[in-house]
Amino acid sequence: MRTTRNIAAVFLLAAAVAPVTSLAMMPWPRKGIADVPNGVAAPFVGHWSMEQDGRPATVYATCKLPVRIRAADDTHIFYEGPKDREAEAATQLVARDGRTHWEPIAGGPRYFTVWVHPDRFHLYEAEVEAEIDWGEPYAFTRCD
Repeated sequence: MRTTRNIAAVFLLAAAVAPVTSLAMMPWPRKGIADVPNGVAAPFVGHWSMEQDGRPATVYATCKLPVRIRAADDTHIFYEGPKDREAEAATQLVARDGRTHWEPIAGGPRYFTVWVHPDRFHLYEAEVEAEIDWGEPYAFTRCD
């Protein structure tokens, strides 16, 4: 009888947690939209709010204190965080697999982006691509 209650408790707990877990693992697109070309700097240029989507969302930059992205040339960008004075080095943009891969010139973490709207992209760490939590991207939304 006790085992039956334990099993029932596990199923009740699973049923309660399932909606929260399914929200955190939303099926975000894994390839960018056709409206935005991959591997070029122009779509990234501007001011961006940034949050990590999921439950709960974590805000890293707002339109009042945004991330700033400038073009170095057609295929390189300078990324400046909300409190950065200037970018340390350029990041090369490479089109691959329906995404734009960010490859820092001076080394450091590599990322890739998936455009979900002309004014919104999701950023994922490339080093952990096989283990990506597709439900919790860094989400950038254009401010200007």
